[in-house]
Amino acid sequence: ISNTLIKNCYNTGNQVLSGLFVKSNIYDNSNHFISSSENSGTNINANNNLGSTIAIRNGSINLYEMNIFNNGFNTIEGSGQGTLEPIKFYLGSSNHSFYRKEIVDALNDDRLIGIINLDSISPIPFEQNHGIVWKVLVNGKDAQDEYELMDPVGVGTHTFDVYFNRAMDTDYPPQISYGVREPYNQKIISEEGTWSADAKIYSVTHEVKIGAADGINRIRVQGARDLDYFDIPIEDSRFNMLVQSAGSASAGFAATPGLGEITLDWEVPDETLLEDVLGYNMYRYKAITDTTFTDASKINDVLITDPVFIDFAVEEETKYFYQYKILRTSFEETDFSKTVAASPLTSLLGDSNGDFGVNVMDLVQDVDYILGNNPTPFILKAADVNDDTFINVLDIVGTVDIILNPTAGKVALKGRQSIHYFDNNPIGDAVFYWEENDLYVESKEVIAGIQLAFEKDFSYTISDILPNFEWLNYEQDDQQIMMMYSFGNVTIPAGKTKILTRTSENEVSFNLDKAVVAASKGLKLNALFEDRRMSDIEAPIQTDKADMILMGPNPTDGLLNIYYYLPEKMDKVLARAYNLTGGVVWSNDTYKNTPGQAKDTIDLSSLNNGIYIVVIDVIRSGEVKKREVKRIVIRK
Repeated sequence: ISNTLIKNCYNTGNQVLSGLFVKSNIYDNSNHFISSSENSGTNINANNNLGSTIAIRNGSINLYEMNIFNNGFNTIEGSGQGTLEPIKFYLGSSNHSFYRKEIVDALNDDRLIGIINLDSISPIPFEQNHGIVWKVLVNGKDAQDEYELMDPVGVGTHTFDVYFNRAMDTDYPPQISYGVREPYNQKIISEEGTWSADAKIYSVTHEVKIGAADGINRIRVQGARDLDYFDIPIEDSRFNMLVQSAGSASAGFAATPGLGEITLDWEVPDETLLEDVLGYNMYRYKAITDTTFTDASKINDVLITDPVFIDFAVEEETKYFYQYKILRTSFEETDFSKTVAASPLTSLLGDSNGDFGVNVMDLVQDVDYILGNNPTPFILKAADVNDDTFINVLDIVGTVDIILNPTAGKVALKGRQSIHYFDNNPIGDAVFYWEENDLYVESKEVIAGIQLAFEKDFSYTISDILPNFEWLNYEQDDQQIMMMYSFGNVTIPAGKTKILTRTSENEVSFNLDKAVVAASKGLKLNALFEDRRMSDIEAPIQTDKADMILMGPNPTDGLLNIYYYLPEKMDKVLARAYNLTGGVVWSNDTYKNTPGQAKDTIDLSSLNNGIYIVVIDVIRSGEVKKREVKRIVIRK
């Protein structure tokens, strides 16, 4: 039997062929097809068969010059006894560690007792056989035997050389493709190639652009034909390359650490490589241990349109890893860029705005933070000068002391010198008490700053005997906060001093348990009222994400209280009520949309008794940044 193609056959037994085979192709079949005891032949190609292709059952080998590889769970099975005669085959590779995988015998299977003799294995395929792919070189490296030596394939031009075992019909050039999953044709090499003079090598130069699937890509070759009109078996099992198109195109990607920020910048891809760039998305992850990491998460709220991004949501002494993806006009993302990493710089004590100096601008930044305006950047570790985890008037006074006495602040250099924080232990007491409508404070220490919390409707006038302090009034947690501080060296002397006079017509009194009192240099005094120590006042929670708590009461008569926090100005805060069939029965978008904490009331009194779904969306640039959903019962 010669010049025969046996393909796509299936049998349920162990063998379907017998006799003499010469110059034939056997591929894409199942089970055992050739037995060394019942078959003989030469110049046979046996590839891509599902089961064992050859069972060698005795010491006599009558099969020669076979190109045989890529066959199911093994190509050759040593079923005979002892060491068998040498086999004169080409097993798909010149690398012993590769072609040994094609063989099952007593050395790797306890069920068998025969050992295949590999002394006559050929390192190259036999030329007299019908045409097959011998090897594929990518940029001069064998994509199988030299894969470990290959450089990653990045954006740019690369040469592909397909070697065949014999001269081929040059009117039938091979179709070459590659991909990360079957059938490995996600990227097709469409450029026109050339044949070598002996028609055994087909060479093509291929341009890899951004958008190729990064990772290990399998190379597929098909469609070539030899001079005997035999098409090659499809080759998609042996040759691989590591593609890093997005990674190589991001060679200019860099992370620059700053105080409280990390600046990321990169190069816009050349239009010849990627012409449909819509924008970029930035991803970040952190190390859990030396070998494990968190998942990469997108950190930009809106699409990045310029090749620069500043990450303010960072903490000192933490290393962050960054990658970006390009969003194309088809709304598909490329693979990840290369990874860059950085840690924020450490800072001067008191340098809350991260400009490498401590001055009045840091005091303004501190006040802005106390007001809940989420200033950016804000270096919490630097602003918290007494390391008590709170930002309040103690930090204002301490920062003033650093400005007036520059040696008070120390640079925090990791591994060399730690920040010298102000002591946060109280050095004495400040006692508050009323004499009729006048509020007094008495202390053995001078006082440089005060924060007091009153009921929201409390009204007062400041004592005219106080020095020239800065005064600030603001609301927080449904309370009125009064803060007295100075940007200079202004203090209240030790002893008894009137602070303010109550002017409220109602019976609102100073009966809350929150106050902070600073002595000189930002040191702390216990704030006492009616023989009890008052709690500290903390700045409101501020993050880079919107947060919302939908409160009650629930059931409600129609009025629903909501509390929420916005890190920056939003387009709107939209509240809607749905009935149980999904219809919108009420909506309102007039709620506060500026940065900071907010409290408001949803008035659903126009709705009938029943069950409703209330949805509150925080919206910016057409995107929902925060959504709160709650089932509400109206019962009047």
